[in-house]
Amino acid sequence: MINQAGLMALYDYNDYANRLLFDTIAQVNEADLHREVSPSHDSIFQLLYHTLGVEYFFLSCCRDQPNRLARDKFSSAADLRRDWLQLEVDRKAYLASTDDEALAQIIEVNFGAHQFQFPKWQVLTQAFVHSTHHRGELSVVLTELGHPLPTLDIIVHFAKASGQPWPW
Repeated sequence: MINQAGLMALYDYNDYANRLLFDTIAQVNEADLHREVSPSHDSIFQLLYHTLGVEYFFLSCCRDQPNRLARDKFSSAADLRRDWLQLEVDRKAYLASTDDEALAQIIEVNFGAHQFQFPKWQVLTQAFVHSTHHRGELSVVLTELGHPLPTLDIIVHFAKASGQPWPW
């Protein structure tokens, strides 16, 4: 089981990596954001929306709240970044207010007509791993467009967070 402290550390990294991602996305022109370049979700914009939606969905499941992420409220990468920053605040508040016992609680997660039961810590881990996967995909796509992401290795984040300078 990943405990509360472990999830908080993983999501600190997730938030750091997403901020680096959006700093790079800000350099991409609108046409390239909406061009079909993603092998999994058509465009960079659609892939970002999908990734935000999945993080939002799994946090909503853990908080036993409806998933109210409306596609029509997003017309730009800045809109996505705004909501991602709010999700970051909401998730930090949720993790700070929970404990290991609550994270072991089994919840129902619905994927269309299919219903599953998982402990909350597994649901939150899935959201983290899913985002990591798609940041890797975006790294390749953005590099091909001439906008490579900085190094997203988690150890770099751990070094910086502990005050240790990273050599490259």
